[in-house]
Amino acid sequence: MNTESDYSAMARTNPVFVTAKTAVCLMAQAEIPDAERIVRSLKIENKEPLQDLSGSTVILGNALVVEAKYRTMCSLIENSGYRTCVDLPCGYTPKALYLTAKGIQFIGLDLPIVVQEMEPVMHSLTAYPERMAFHPVDATNYDSLDAALEKTAGPLCITTEGMMMYFTESELEAVVNNVCTLLEVHGGAWFTPDPEFMIQFFLTFQSLFGEDWMKKLEAAGNAAKKQSDVANLSNSFIIDAADIPGSVKRTEAFLAKFGLKAEKLNLAEYMPELSTYRFLTSEQIVQFKKAMGNCYYWVITLDGARKLRSDTTNKEQPFAMHYTMENGLFRVSLCGRLDSITAPELLLKWEKEKTATNIERAIVDCERLTYISSAGVRVLLTMEEKTKCGVTLIHVSPLVKKFLEQNEKLSFTEICEQ
Repeated sequence: MNTESDYSAMARTNPVFVTAKTAVCLMAQAEIPDAERIVRSLKIENKEPLQDLSGSTVILGNALVVEAKYRTMCSLIENSGYRTCVDLPCGYTPKALYLTAKGIQFIGLDLPIVVQEMEPVMHSLTAYPERMAFHPVDATNYDSLDAALEKTAGPLCITTEGMMMYFTESELEAVVNNVCTLLEVHGGAWFTPDPEFMIQFFLTFQSLFGEDWMKKLEAAGNAAKKQSDVANLSNSFIIDAADIPGSVKRTEAFLAKFGLKAEKLNLAEYMPELSTYRFLTSEQIVQFKKAMGNCYYWVITLDGARKLRSDTTNKEQPFAMHYTMENGLFRVSLCGRLDSITAPELLLKWEKEKTATNIERAIVDCERLTYISSAGVRVLLTMEEKTKCGVTLIHVSPLVKKFLEQNEKLSFTEICEQ
C-alpha cells in the first residue's frame, strides 16, 4: 500500500501505531541519541502526538517511564549474549541503530503502516544496513511471523515492549502461543517489561508527584486509551497493581499453560543512569530509584518439558473477500483472517462502494472466516455506524463469535451463528 487513501485506511484500522510515535517523541524529549533525528525524518518535529498528554508534568512522568524502559531493555539485550534481536513491535525507536552499532542483528516486526514509514528512515540513518531488516506482521498471525524469520538463524532475543496490554484475551492467547512457537523453532528467550508496565507507571508517578500522582496517572492512561482506541489496558498477561501477589501467580499460571516460565529481573539493579534526571530534584531521583526496586522485567523461556508442536507447518487459508452491491445492499463474503494486515482492504472496498452509491444495509458472510482481531472488528463497527440499517453477520463460527464478544464496543444489528 502506498497511496494516501491506503495509508489512511491502515491508520484508522490500527490507531495503536500513534502510541509508538508518542514514545519516540518522549525519547526525543529525554534526549535519547538518534530519537530527534527520527522525529525529524517522520516530520513530527512539533511533537503533535504529545498533545494528548495534559501538561508538562504528565509528559515528564511518561518520558521518565519511556526512557527507563528503552535504556534498560537495550542494556539487557546487549548483555544477554544473544546476537539476534527480534523486536515485536519495533515502533519508531532508535533501538535498531543502537543494537546494530553493537554488532547485534536487528529484525524489526510491526504493523504494515509502521514498517512502511520506519524502514526507509532507519536505513537512511544507519551505518550498518546489513545488520537490520524490517517486516510487516500481525502478532496474532503466526504465518506472518514465520515468513519474516524464515531465513533467520537462532537463538533469538525476542522483545515485546509496550504491546501486550492492547490485546483482548483471545488476541493475547494467540500472541503468546506464537512467541512460544518461535522459541520452539529458533531457540532463545523473550524479554519484556509489559507484565509490570502499570506498576512501573504507578511507582514512577508516585515518586514524582506526591498527592497529585493519581490524577496525573489517570490523564496519562486516558491519553493512551484515546490514541490506541481501546477501552482497557489489561488482560491475563498484565499484573494488577491492586493485587500484585495474586496477579503475578495468575500471569505465571497463564504462561505455564503454554509451557513457559519467567525469570524476573529487578529494574533498579539493571537500569542505567537516565537523561531525564536533569528535570528532577535530587529527592525525586532518590525516590524514583527506590521505587523501581519494586518493579521487574520478565525473561520468559520454555520450561524444558514441552515438545515442538506438530502443527507449526499448517498454513492458514489466505485472506479473500468477494462482494456484491445491489439495491443498497452491500454483501461481502470473507475467508481466512481479518486482522491488522487484511482489515484495511475490506475498509477500502466498503468505502469505495459507499462513495459511489447509497449503502443502506450490509451483510457479512463469516462462514469461511477463521479469525478476527480488534482491527477487523474496528472495520465492521465502522460499517455498522455508517450504514442506515446496520450490519448483519451471518454464519458466524463459535470461535469468531468468541473474538467478537471480547470487544466491549460490540453493537452489530444481528449476529447469526453457523
